Amino acid sequence: MYVGNPPQLVKALFDTGSTNTWVLNSMVDLGGAVKERSYNNVTSTTAHFTPQKAQIFFGSGNLAGHFITDDIRLGSCDGSKSSGQIHIKNQKFGNVEKQHTIFTGSNFEAIVGLAYPALAERGVTPVFDEMINQQLLKGNVFAFYLSSVADEKQYGVKSDLTFGYYDKTKFDGDVHWNDILFQYMFGVRLDDVKVGGKSMGICQNKAGGCLITFDSGTSLMSVPTFAFHALANQKIPTAHTFVECSNKAQFGEFTLVIGGKDYNLTPDEWMFDPQQLNLAQGGQKMEFKMGPLGPQILAQVDSAPEATINTQTEVDSEKLRFKSRKLSAQGQLKESDGKTVCASSIMKMDIKKEMFLVGDVFMRKFYTIFDRDNNRVGLAKAHSPQQQAALAQQSKAALAQASKTDSIVNKK
Repeated sequence: MYVGNPPQLVKALFDTGSTNTWVLNSMVDLGGAVKERSYNNVTSTTAHFTPQKAQIFFGSGNLAGHFITDDIRLGSCDGSKSSGQIHIKNQKFGNVEKQHTIFTGSNFEAIVGLAYPALAERGVTPVFDEMINQQLLKGNVFAFYLSSVADEKQYGVKSDLTFGYYDKTKFDGDVHWNDILFQYMFGVRLDDVKVGGKSMGICQNKAGGCLITFDSGTSLMSVPTFAFHALANQKIPTAHTFVECSNKAQFGEFTLVIGGKDYNLTPDEWMFDPQQLNLAQGGQKMEFKMGPLGPQILAQVDSAPEATINTQTEVDSEKLRFKSRKLSAQGQLKESDGKTVCASSIMKMDIKKEMFLVGDVFMRKFYTIFDRDNNRVGLAKAHSPQQQAALAQQSKAALAQASKTDSIVNKK
């Protein structure tokens, strides 16, 4: 993404779970971290400062600043030409002047909110709505194909976001469309939640049914409090509650029934690997770091109290393995075998309309299309990184063969 004139390059996170756009200013101190890129409004000839300011809270931190209007360009061009770029003129966005735990200096320098205007600050037209108003796209749709860092390294397959169309080469089968019933984020009807093929009875018992939204700015999944308790009562592991287990396969697939169609996540996709854990008193709470998956998570072991004096649990956050040790009466540590417990990527979070939320755990498996012309979300089975890499190789080979054939014809 390029901001201002002359264009200044920044790396952006495109977020369907928020609406405002925020760009990191060059004057912000990141606690000693060196910024790879940032935006300097002083050097932009088209930047206009406004007195409006705001503070926004995300799950991972917060930021604040005044709003500015300036040009924004989206695309992989060099920023000085219009070849293929989306050029949004006089976009109003937040100029980040203060922040806490959002920007690290190397992750990204801008957050581009793609949700509905109802979630925007007063007087701010979101980026995608400016694209609509300025008639910059053939169709007012955008779509995500998400890959992981590991898959990108192994297969060379990168995530991509398309504006104005969706890429039919990124998925198999038909697109299943779902009407957006709550135009805030992208709330569509959730019919049922199943684990191991068994309905949890969550949505059937809720007056008005359930809604679910798709958040490209979130890694895990979240459920409202009432659903969290229903899962916990049925001994389903979450990111907050461990359940004793022999292996994660015993829980089976996690299924979201959306628009009458099952969307299945395997145990490898929705659960963490089993861990060895031992607490002095079952049901007591402890904090641990889930490695690169996020901040500290409060976990609770679902078990009966043990007749031990005390327990200290050490965490190796790099390997995500737990070593449990008991304390003797003299306060000395002694080794303990511990118990095997399972946790999952399901977090408890209450958002508007008690919506369920899925992040890239879900969106990596299902190609997700956001159609603002028809106010609907389309879902299709995304190609795996292996499939996508193979298709790219086939296309490359076909182009090489076509070029070779053309060369032979020209020689004749």
